[in-house]
Amino acid sequence: MKIFKPDYEYEHFTNVSLDFLKEHNIHAIFSDLDSTLAAHDQLGDAQFTSWHEKLEASDVKLIVVSNNSQGRVDRFTKPYNILGYGRCNKPAPSKIKNIMAEIGVDSTNSIFLGDQLFTDVLCGKLLKMKTVLVKPLGEEHEPWTVRWKRGLEASIKKMW
Repeated sequence: MKIFKPDYEYEHFTNVSLDFLKEHNIHAIFSDLDSTLAAHDQLGDAQFTSWHEKLEASDVKLIVVSNNSQGRVDRFTKPYNILGYGRCNKPAPSKIKNIMAEIGVDSTNSIFLGDQLFTDVLCGKLLKMKTVLVKPLGEEHEPWTVRWKRGLEASIKKMW
C-alpha cells in the first residue's frame, strides 16, 4: 500500500509554498486539475491566481495533467498561459513521461500534485516523483465515480 501513500499531505494547493519548493529543489509541478486546483468544471479563483503568479515569479513551471477533456483543460489553462494536457490516462505514466521529455524536466526536480490516490499519487510514484496530496476542492460537485473512489481511498489511508 506504500505506492498509494503520498510523500506530503496538505490542506490546499496553496500550502505548497515557495519555501517548500526551494527546499526540495523543485522546478516543475505536474498537477491534476479538477478537485485539486479548482472545483469540477470551475475556473481558477483569486487564490489560484495569486499562487500561480508566485510560481511564475520564481520560475517554477506549472503543468496541468488531467484525465478530463482537452477542452476542459484549455478553459482553465489558457487564461494563465499554463501548459495543460487532457486525456492523460493517469495513473499510466507514458503520456506524462513524453510531456516531461518535451519540456525538458525530470522527476528529480518535479513534484506531482493531486487529490486522488489511485490516479495522482500512483502516477507520481510511477514517474518516481515526490507526491503531494491535497484535500479535494468542491467535493459536492464531483461525479459519482470520484465520490465512490473516495471511500476506497479512506480504507487505504487507515492502513498507513
